Amino acid sequence: MTGRRAVTLWARAGTVLVTIVLVVIAQNVALGIFFPDLKRLPSDFSPAYFERDLGLAAAPPQTIFLGDSVLWGYRLRPDQTAVALMLSDGCRCRNFALKGGSPPNFYVIARLLERSHVRPLRVVIEINQKALNKLDPSYKTLHPSLAALAAPWLAKNDRDRFSIAASSSGPAAWFDRTFASVSSLYAMRADLRAVFFGDDDGSTAPPPSTSVDDYFGMYDMRPLGDGNTGIAYLRKTLDTFRADGIPVTAFLTPTNHMLLHEFVDRPDYVANTAYLQKVLEAGGATVLNLDASFPRDEFFDNAHLRISGQHRLAGILEKALGEPTPGSARTRS
Repeated sequence: MTGRRAVTLWARAGTVLVTIVLVVIAQNVALGIFFPDLKRLPSDFSPAYFERDLGLAAAPPQTIFLGDSVLWGYRLRPDQTAVALMLSDGCRCRNFALKGGSPPNFYVIARLLERSHVRPLRVVIEINQKALNKLDPSYKTLHPSLAALAAPWLAKNDRDRFSIAASSSGPAAWFDRTFASVSSLYAMRADLRAVFFGDDDGSTAPPPSTSVDDYFGMYDMRPLGDGNTGIAYLRKTLDTFRADGIPVTAFLTPTNHMLLHEFVDRPDYVANTAYLQKVLEAGGATVLNLDASFPRDEFFDNAHLRISGQHRLAGILEKALGEPTPGSARTRS
């Protein structure tokens, strides 16, 4: 009797295990088929989501955009960003801009593209002087999911520079890694939240009032050089793309000079702008200096663009890249 009971229990356990496996497989297949191709990265995208996006970028060759919250579209819907407008005009584009983008993140993305054998048609990089300030949160900080993907192959000095911690240990960490490796639903739970509940970017709240005092210290006026982490990884990013024969167009972030006049309309800021252009050109990039090219009423604040500014940016980029003639997207609000 005891033997029969044991057999019965093992059979039930086997049935439960097979059911779990089939459910996980069904979830993975369903996510692979039905998960939408989003117009930008969720704020808290998972490693699994980014690996999925790398696969979608593999073929046909696409124009990859790297940037920060300006190109990402802070305070705007995903379909209102410059890259989304270009998509609607026929551009084969993929927006890899981050809400906290910076050259170290661009370098990791460049290497991930390379390691995944993704060869972009070309790359467009947005360069914001703000991110080159040592006091900026993104100065030498990687997005957690990019850090997780890059940690196994990053050189030790890079891991130390970015303060990437060793993998967590213990039962909870083991479960998290193991279950994420077999279940797409679990691995992409943060991405699913963004799909169903939206990204919390403050777009539903009224634009905050701003004054020049709010930006004191945001832009570092010390001369830029290779001792600056952003400059060092900008060079490494450009070297990576040049070694792979991928053309790069870089644009300097539009900046609200009327608001920031006393901070940016001065010789040291101009000198750093000129230095950035030289670094980009030396790295083989075509450079668009858009720093002072947008009127004040197209900004929310110091640099984030309203819908009209995103339209202007899309038109400038389409012309520079030789994309299809702008259509109805340029007149939509």
